[in-house]
Amino acid sequence: MPPVFRELLEKEGLEVHEVRSPPPHVLRELVRGYDVLVVRSSTRVTAEVLEAGRRLKLVARAGSGLDNIDVEAAEALGIKVINVPEAVANAVAELTICLILSLLRMVPRAVESLKAGEWEKHKLVGRELEGMRVGVVGLGAVGSLVARKLKALGARVIGYRRNKRLLLEFSSKYGVEPAESLEDLLRRSELVTLHVPYNRETHHLLNRYSIRELPRGAYLVNTSRAWVVEGQALLEALEEGALEGAAIDVHYNEPPREEWEWRLIRHPRVIATPHIGAQTREARLRAAKALAAKILEEIRKL
Repeated sequence: MPPVFRELLEKEGLEVHEVRSPPPHVLRELVRGYDVLVVRSSTRVTAEVLEAGRRLKLVARAGSGLDNIDVEAAEALGIKVINVPEAVANAVAELTICLILSLLRMVPRAVESLKAGEWEKHKLVGRELEGMRVGVVGLGAVGSLVARKLKALGARVIGYRRNKRLLLEFSSKYGVEPAESLEDLLRRSELVTLHVPYNRETHHLLNRYSIRELPRGAYLVNTSRAWVVEGQALLEALEEGALEGAAIDVHYNEPPREEWEWRLIRHPRVIATPHIGAQTREARLRAAKALAAKILEEIRKL
C-alpha cells in the first residue's frame, strides 16, 4: 500500500502493522490480536482465518473483487467486509481497451517480429474497432466505464447485466444496445469483454457450450477473474479456430503452474498479462485514500 494509507490511519490514532502476503496458516496466528484486517488480491482470508480473529470487526479489500475472502463466513461471524471497486475501475477499464486494440491490430506479434529482424507487414492485417459489435458482460464499476470508452471510440456496444432495470437505464443514457440474455449478447458480438465478479453464479459463465455461441472468428477479453471462463474450453476454441484471439489479464493460478495454462498463455493468438489491471500509480493512490476513509468511517460506527 502507498505510504499515505498508513499515514491517514495513524493520524487518527490507529496502530498499523504490515506483513507481506502471509499464507492462511500464518495469517491465522497473526490475526488474533487485530480489529481490522486489510488485504489485497494475493492474500486468502478463509473461514479459519476469520474464526481465529476473535477481535476482528472489519476486513477491508484494497481493490474490487472479494473472491479471496470468505464473505459468507465473515457475515456469519458479524465481521463486515468492505472494498473500493470505484478506485481501480478506470485503471482496469483502460487496460481492457488497450488489450482490445492490441488484439485487433496484432500489436505484440508486430513488435516481436520486427525486433527479431522480420518484416511481416503484409501478414499483419488487423481489424478496426469503429463499427465493430462489442459485447460488454457486466455493467458495474468497470464494465460501465469500458462500455462508455468503447462508444467514444466508435464501437457498436451491446451490454448485458442481470438487473434489467439498471441495464435499460444505462443503455438509454449511453446509447448501448441492451441484450435480452447472455446468449443473445454472445450471438450478436464480434468481440466480448467480461466484467463480472466471481461467485457461484458466474463460475464458468463462459464454458465449452456458451463459447460456441460466439460467431466464428470472434475475440474474447477477460480482465475480471479467470474462473469466469472455462480455461481449457477457451484453449480448445482457439486451437480449433473457433475464436480468432483472446486477451487475458487473470489466471486460474497466479502465477500459472499447470501445463494447459501455459499452453493458453503461449498460444500465438493470445495476449496475456500478469494481472496488472489495477496496477497504476493513480489507482493505487486512489485505493489507499478511499480505503483509509472507509475504514475510519466504519470504526467510528463501532
